[in-house]
This record gives sequence, C-alpha cells and structure tokens, in this order.
Amino acid sequence: MRCWKLAQTKEYLHSGNKPDEELTFHIEICSECQSLVHAAAEEEQIWAELLFTESLPNDFTQQVMASLEQVDIEPARPQHPVSAVKHLRRSKPFMKKSALWIASLLIVTAAFTLYAQPSIADWVRSIFTKETTDSGIMDARQLGILQNPHVKVRDKGYTIEINEVVADTTRLVMGVKITDPQGEPVVNQVSWTDLRILDLDGNEVAQLREISGSKSLEKLTFAFTREILTDELNVVGHVEEIGNQFSKQIVKGKWDFKFKVDMKKANALNIITSLNEKYVTPDGLQIEMEKLVRTPSGVQLQLSTSLSGEAAKRSPEDMESQQKLMFHFENEQGEDISSVNNSRGGHPETIISQQSELQSGKRHWTYTFRYLPYDRQKLRFVLDGYSIPVKSAGSVEFVPSKLKGHPVIFKDQGDEITLSSFIIGQDPNLQEQKTVGLIQMKAKFKNEFDKDAWFVRDPDGREYFTSFRGSVSMGEIKEASGDPGFIVYEMTELPEKVTLIRTVTDKWYSNVNWSFELPKGKPIPGLENVDPESYFGTEAP
Repeated sequence: MRCWKLAQTKEYLHSGNKPDEELTFHIEICSECQSLVHAAAEEEQIWAELLFTESLPNDFTQQVMASLEQVDIEPARPQHPVSAVKHLRRSKPFMKKSALWIASLLIVTAAFTLYAQPSIADWVRSIFTKETTDSGIMDARQLGILQNPHVKVRDKGYTIEINEVVADTTRLVMGVKITDPQGEPVVNQVSWTDLRILDLDGNEVAQLREISGSKSLEKLTFAFTREILTDELNVVGHVEEIGNQFSKQIVKGKWDFKFKVDMKKANALNIITSLNEKYVTPDGLQIEMEKLVRTPSGVQLQLSTSLSGEAAKRSPEDMESQQKLMFHFENEQGEDISSVNNSRGGHPETIISQQSELQSGKRHWTYTFRYLPYDRQKLRFVLDGYSIPVKSAGSVEFVPSKLKGHPVIFKDQGDEITLSSFIIGQDPNLQEQKTVGLIQMKAKFKNEFDKDAWFVRDPDGREYFTSFRGSVSMGEIKEASGDPGFIVYEMTELPEKVTLIRTVTDKWYSNVNWSFELPKGKPIPGLENVDPESYFGTEAP
C-alpha cells in the first residue's frame, strides 16, 4: 500500500478505527510511517503524564494557553452587513480568548481519544523502535527479509502476539507482544526456555542469547549453533504460565504456538569473504582464520584453533574446550570497532554470541556480530591474548587457628592470594543449614580465575572440594575479595593443619603479537550506499 500523508494519518487516528493487518504490517516496515506513529506516541506520553496524574499541574491551563498564544485564530468570514462587521470587529478580543479555550478543550479531548486507542500502542511495539533495534536489524528490514508469522494466541484473558521476525544465518530475532485482560503490555513475565528453533528434521539449531526490548515489547535474539543449510525452519513455543516469583500473580494457561520461517531469500543474500591468515603463539596455540560471512542482519567470523603436542599435555581432555580468545577490531584511525572477551572497552556489545565444536582435531569457532563494517571501511584484526586451563600444583600449608593473627600468602604463576581467616560456619549459598569451612581472602590475579580448580587437604589425607565466592574486578590485574572467599565443602571441624592446593589454573597468555588487515568485503546488493549511522541520526550503532 502507499504511504499516507500526515493529514490522512491524523484523520484515521481520530476516527478510532482499528487498523487492518495490511495497514499494521505496512506501518511496522515503513520508516516514514513509523516516524509519524512515534511522534504520536511521544505526544501520547506527554499528555498521559499531564492527564493521568492524581491532579493536574497548577500551570496546566497556562501551558496550553501559552502553546496557543502564537496561533492567530480568526473567526469565519461570511458576507455580513456593515453593522454586523462593526460588531464583529469590536468582539474580536473576546472571540479570540473564547476560541483559545475551545481549542484547549479540543486538545484535551483529542489527547484522551489518542491515549485510549489501543491501535497506536500496538504500532509502536516494534523491534524497529529506536530503543530496541540495531543497525543489523535495520539492514535486514532494508533488504526486505522481515516476516510476519501472524501469531496470536489467547487464554485466560492474556494474549501473545508475534508479528515481526527477522532471520538469516547470523541470528533470528522476534518481537513478542504480551497483553493482560485490560490490554496493558506485560513484559519479563514469561520463561522462554520452551521456545525452540528447529530444522526440518526436528534438530534444535539455535540458542536464546538475549532478551531485551521496551516497556511494551520483548525482543528475543537467537544465535545459531550450527550452519543453516535449509531454506525453512520451524519455531515452536510452549508457554504454560505468565508471571514469576516477583509478580503479583501467576496465571496458568496454554499459549502454545508454531510457525515456519522462510530462510530462502536471506540465504541467497549471504556474501562470503575467505581469510587465509595463520598464527602460532609462543606456547603452542595455532589459529587459522577461515572466513567472514556477511548476512542481512550481521556478520559471522569463522576460525579454528588447535594445540601443539606439548600444549595439549598441559590442557588435556575437557580443558581444551574451555579456551578463550581475546581480540578486537580497529578502524584506520586505530579506534576499537568491537572487542571480544577483553576489558579494552570499545564496543563489546556488537558481539551476539560465540560457540565452538571439536572437528577432526581442531576446534572450530563461530563469532556472531550484529555490526562489523568490513564491507564499508578498512578494519584490522588484533589478537590481544588467550586463556586456557592448564594443569597446576601450586599450594600453601598453614595452621587454620593461627591464620587470623598470621595471614598466609599463596603465590603461583603470577597470582598472589592473602589468606586471613579460616572458620567453620554455615554455607552462605544455601538456605538450609549446612556446615562448611570458610576462608577469608584477598587476591591479585594475573591469570583468569573462573575456571580454576581448588581443594583443601587435611593431615589425614582427606581432600575437600573448594570453590570461590566473591567479587573479581576486570583489568590486566584482577583484584578479588572474598564474600566469604573460599568455601571448603563437607568440612565440619577445623583441622590442626591444612594445605590449600590449586590443581587447574585458568592460564592467561599475553605473549602474542599478531594482527592483519581484513580484506574489503563486497556489500550486499541493496546496502551499497547505506550508512548505518543514518538509522540513528548522529548516534553510533
């Protein structure tokens, strides 16, 4: 359908009619009509704040009158006899004041009408509003891969609607609208654990990576866990309740739905750029860059890693699977475009997901970005380092009862931990009563920390699994403080002497020196002259 002009839009809004599906879908995908609706929504919010408070502000009348002071309101000018014209001229100040009051009343009436129309609220609940979108999703809409599955299920007065889905091999994004019996939006009240993306063989191919949105819409972002080779996917949702432990009430019901997603058009738009760069770190990690895949809504970076024989001995079995690369992308001015797994700042929010799987002795990685403009400007890949758990045997022996007066320091592989207290107490992680050992500590870590493995050994050789609970700051040196610190499980009595042992260290390797310029990618046809920043005015994507 053709876009309406402003006057037509206002006329339709004031009519109170509910939009049909064609009109609703057109407004959702048309940026010009969206801007009109957004303007109406902003007015709605302003009037709502003024009109739906406990009492109107004292200067409400003055505000309305002031806004109309510059409006030259003239009465109608029919043909009058001379005497009538003279009388009209004498009455002009009074008529102007009366007209201002009438106009004020009309504005207030229109505000009530506007606020009461559910159709306007429906239009602005979109994954394309400024607060819910990103440049990748806007690119996808520009290319015409927005789909409307027409999902609308209702039970117990609550309604779930899905009218917007964007899907390509980078991600699947959908907007979910939930309303209560009064038509008011409901957000963050549904667990989406039973919402699955399936291929035609029934295999689950994606994971929910992000739930965002606005006060009236939930935006669900799924990242694909495997390469999508089919032209069609199934989305299956199973919802049995609306509400959670923080809600006023939990409503039981059935809001199941299922719909198909057409991937054919999106798949045909993918552009692959081969990468032929390799690097071996001084400690035996080999990185092989494979390809960049530009899709309508984002970018995938695919690479593989493998360990030398010596490195594999340090990180056997499942330790290898827990490796993590740290890198970033720079533009020609040396500014960060996107940072991955590090604390450089930049734009870490541009990455959606990272996943890997072991194939033929190599670990294949897929990093998914919502924004990586290598097809628009020169970018450089810079490796910052990597971490991988390694076998270790750092230890320190001490007397628990003397620790408070004589703190002990654990030193190993650049990490330093000060142990200042060891008592028997209640497990702070559990509501029920459970006795454990509690070690107060502070530390400075050069290595990563979350994949370390610890235990405490008593003089009889018994070993107690030990974990850390506390806070760790980001940065090149990570400072940790215990709350309470180390928790020594199953320990009910304080031994005379103990040994704290670390058997696995989440080793951080910074001794790398590798970067390369990404080959300039071809833009997807239809996006050759699109500037992502134009989607958001002067704001960066």
